[in-house]
Amino acid sequence: MSLWMACVTPVAVGLLTLALGWTGPVVANPLAYPEFAQHQVDPAIPITFMSAERVKAQLDAGRPQMSVDVRSREEFDTGHLPRATSIPLGVLSVRMAEIPRDIPVVLY
Repeated sequence: MSLWMACVTPVAVGLLTLALGWTGPVVANPLAYPEFAQHQVDPAIPITFMSAERVKAQLDAGRPQMSVDVRSREEFDTGHLPRATSIPLGVLSVRMAEIPRDIPVVLY
């Protein structure tokens, strides 16, 4: 499995949605960032940090990938990227079986 991570600041989430051509409201709770920073990723999993433009280019090219919104369910419900799956960061480790291992995964 390869993980691609888009930076999850409010500005980056907004830019990512605009870059992908979606103009609905998307919010991120800055108070959740300490929770995000606490999580460790298995060093065996390759991680590439991507810009919103690169995520858009990958989608435009038709490359298979899964977009996972790691914000809270409430934040997801206020707006999210098209075809994104909501897996809040706090439960990501117990829902790993839902994440494919044969395509790149974009977490934001």
